[in-house]
Amino acid sequence: MEPVKCDEAPVLTPRRLTRRAFLAAGAGLVGAGVAAGAYARWIEPTWVEVVERDLPVPHLPPAWEGARLALMADLHHCPSVPLDYLARCVRRAGELKPDLVAVAGDFVTTGDVRFAEAVAELFADLAPPRGLFACLGNHDYGVTRPVGHARALAIADILPRYGVRILRNEATRLSFGGRDLWIVGVEDLWSGRCRPVEAMRSVPPGAASVALCHNPEAAEALVEAGCGTILAGHTHGGQVQIPMLGPPILPVRNKDHYEGMHRVGKSWLYINRGIGWLKRVRFACRPEISLLTLRRAAGSNDPSSR
Repeated sequence: MEPVKCDEAPVLTPRRLTRRAFLAAGAGLVGAGVAAGAYARWIEPTWVEVVERDLPVPHLPPAWEGARLALMADLHHCPSVPLDYLARCVRRAGELKPDLVAVAGDFVTTGDVRFAEAVAELFADLAPPRGLFACLGNHDYGVTRPVGHARALAIADILPRYGVRILRNEATRLSFGGRDLWIVGVEDLWSGRCRPVEAMRSVPPGAASVALCHNPEAAEALVEAGCGTILAGHTHGGQVQIPMLGPPILPVRNKDHYEGMHRVGKSWLYINRGIGWLKRVRFACRPEISLLTLRRAAGSNDPSSR
C-alpha cells in the first residue's frame, strides 16, 4: 500500500510594502494630523458644552433645594478671544434660566480698558432673579505668576456698573423662603490678597455657603475657614487632554484637580473648564458653561465622578 500523502501547507511570504503603499500610509497620517490640528484650533475652542449636574452644599436649607446656578469662568477677552463668541456664551447662560449666575474670574487677559469695558457690557442684560456674582482671577490683576501684592485692573471697577457683584474677601447673604444661603468670594490666590478667613468672617457657623475662588488651590484654605462648597476655574481643564492620560500642562500643583467635582476635606470643589483661552487650542476639553443644581450634601452623588 502506498503511503497517504498529505498536502503541504502553503508557505506564507511577507507582503512587500511598495513605495506607493508607503506614501499612501504616510499621506493618511499627515492628513489625520492636519485634520486633528484644524479641529483643535478652529472647532473645539468655540464648541461650548453645557454641563449639568448636582452641586452638594452642606447645611443647604430646604428652600434652596433645587435652585440652579450657572457658572462661567476664564472668558479671557483679548484680541484672540472674539467678543461675539463670548456674547453667545453669556446669552446661552441666560437662556438656561438659572436662579443665580457666578463667574469665577479672568474676565480679561490684559489690562487694556477697551477689553474690560466690552466684556463687562455683555452682562448688562443678564439679570438672574437671585443675583449675579463674581470673583477676580489672576489675569484681572495682570498677574501670570504668584506675587506678593497686586492691584486689580480696570475690570474690577467696570463690572459693578453692569450689575456684577464682585466679592473680594467678603460674603453676602441671600434669603429665599425665609432661609439663607451665603455667597462668598475671595481675591485671587496669585495676587497675594486672598484672605479666606476674612471672607468667611460674617458667615455664621453651620450656615450654607458657596464660595467663588478663581484658583482651585485656594480651596483648602477656604475649607479650613469653614466654607462648605467652592467654585473655581483657572485650569481651563488643561485645554488639551490626551485620552487616558489627561492634560499634559496645568497651572496648578495638584494635577488631579483640573475639572469637575472633587471632595476637599468635608467640603466640595467644582472646577469649570472655562470659556476662553490663552492660546487658541482645545482638544478633548470643550469650553464649559456649568448648570449646577443645589442639593443638600447628604443626598449628593460620589464627588469623584466627573
